[in-house]
Amino acid sequence: MKKTTVACLLGGALLLAACGAPTTPTQAQAQSDARCAAGILGGAALGGVLGNQIGAGSGKTLATAAGAGLGMYAGQSACN
Repeated sequence: MKKTTVACLLGGALLLAACGAPTTPTQAQAQSDARCAAGILGGAALGGVLGNQIGAGSGKTLATAAGAGLGMYAGQSACN
């Protein structure tokens, strides 16, 4: 449970770091990159947590990995 909390806090911190109005094109690109990273990491964390609720034994491990992978894909596709 502590790992999940840390992952959620890290994702939230990344999202907050991406907030604010950029003043230069470089800052705008950095914010866009931070939003993408936050989406990918947040998607992986959420997908892993949801996948971990399914199955037992090695099936649970596979579901957790699949959930994290699908969450990463969803977060990355939201960037484009």
